[in-house]
Amino acid sequence: MANIYYDADCDLNSLKGKTIAVIGYGSQGHAQAQNMKDSGLKVIIGLKEGSKSIQDAKNAGFEVYSVSEASQKADIIQILAPDTIQADLYKKDIEPNLKKGDALVFSHGFNIHYDFIKPPKEVDVYMVAPKGPGHLVRRVYTEGGGVPCLIAIYQDSSGEAKKERLLTQLESVEVVLEFWKLLSVRKPKRIFLENKSFFAGGSPI
Repeated sequence: MANIYYDADCDLNSLKGKTIAVIGYGSQGHAQAQNMKDSGLKVIIGLKEGSKSIQDAKNAGFEVYSVSEASQKADIIQILAPDTIQADLYKKDIEPNLKKGDALVFSHGFNIHYDFIKPPKEVDVYMVAPKGPGHLVRRVYTEGGGVPCLIAIYQDSSGEAKKERLLTQLESVEVVLEFWKLLSVRKPKRIFLENKSFFAGGSPI
């Protein structure tokens, strides 16, 4: 059963003071990074050496680091590189730099569901998946609107990725909802579905 969340369910305060590393600056990477940055959050970019996106990210006002260094600096690591390279990137550059309490964020469930990426138990793992291409996610945000998103919790180690709320005592996802707020509308509107069994369903978005 899917739960629907609204803008009023979100609070950006628990993301303030944290460093968010967006790994990759392609279709979703540039859109989600810019939306979060424009919402007042601290966002850095992690890219492979020689990436053609380095200058684009710098031109957009981001600090750009290697994937390894960005992962070391971050509290929240959003892996938005292509699915086909995520596992190698994670093993080489991200996993060695994970700290207890960090969060790994995906926009596809493929590498988690099929165990290509096996996160340690002491980090949070969740998914925020906009249902639209990056250019649309960005454009609609700048227009004050937004696209629907799906969220899923795979692992809640810190206790901060999940919080009981709403009068119905449905479990909502505070930190994930805050990411969603940056991607979606900033006014009350039906926009968000949450299905905790999504990762287990075996269907990448």
